[in-house]
Amino acid sequence: MDLRRIVLLGNTGFIGSHLEAAFRSQHPDLDLAAFSITDLDLTLPQNAEKLGAVFDEDSAVVMTAGVKRQWGDTLDAFSQNVSMAVNVARVLQRHPVRRLVFFSSAAVYGEENHDEQITEDTPVRPTSYYGAAKFASECVFRKTLPNGFVAMRPPLIYGPGDTSRSYGPAGFVYAAAHGEPITLWGEGDEKREFVFVEDIVALVTRLVFSNFSGVINMASGRQCTFKQAVEIVSRLAPGKVAINSRPRSKPKVDHGFRNERLAALFPNFRFHSLEDGIRKTRAAELTK
Repeated sequence: MDLRRIVLLGNTGFIGSHLEAAFRSQHPDLDLAAFSITDLDLTLPQNAEKLGAVFDEDSAVVMTAGVKRQWGDTLDAFSQNVSMAVNVARVLQRHPVRRLVFFSSAAVYGEENHDEQITEDTPVRPTSYYGAAKFASECVFRKTLPNGFVAMRPPLIYGPGDTSRSYGPAGFVYAAAHGEPITLWGEGDEKREFVFVEDIVALVTRLVFSNFSGVINMASGRQCTFKQAVEIVSRLAPGKVAINSRPRSKPKVDHGFRNERLAALFPNFRFHSLEDGIRKTRAAELTK
């Protein structure tokens, strides 16, 4: 697919910064228009209007901008995330682009719903404001740009540059590297999938230039538990890592993804193992 420009919305965040580096390195011949929240607060319609200068039919847009779940799962956050989608969609109505790759989330399927065989056809049942906002945004963009719209639904993404220190591999790596204890909810035996940021970047750079449209789970199909992630972090640490446990605040649920659609689109792609991803995350943390 021939493109003249890539527009990256949210270039200074965890994933956006990795994407900007990859686009600049792999496609130096393309115009890259990158915007952060300090450049354009997309919750304000008048700011989003400025995107009309870089939206055209020879452009692809990658949107990672949004209020992250770690900042609070509130009604205000829901409103801000949906406002961003609506404001960008208004610009797209007047200035259509070739492709829009939107970072949605596996949260649209519901964080509190037990399902180990999630496909793109699994009914959406969001149980958080965050998941509801992501699905609402998908609907807005799909209606506005029916051809060339990609809704990516990744599970938890981790890797170098993740400063959230949230519950997951990156947070565990940070704690171990700084001599802090790691605290698991219960036994930490919930099944999840953790996707290394380098894999997400590699897949996005492929999706931008593909002809695929629709929903796609950005997952390898391999389940792990939080306890397994902690065991890897502990094994890689030079000293003993203190591991604590606290009572669960919610019932334990397991999640798992099937990725036949992604595998059919990119049959030769290989995901990092959890150990390799944690090893790279730890190496980056130790060089800070």
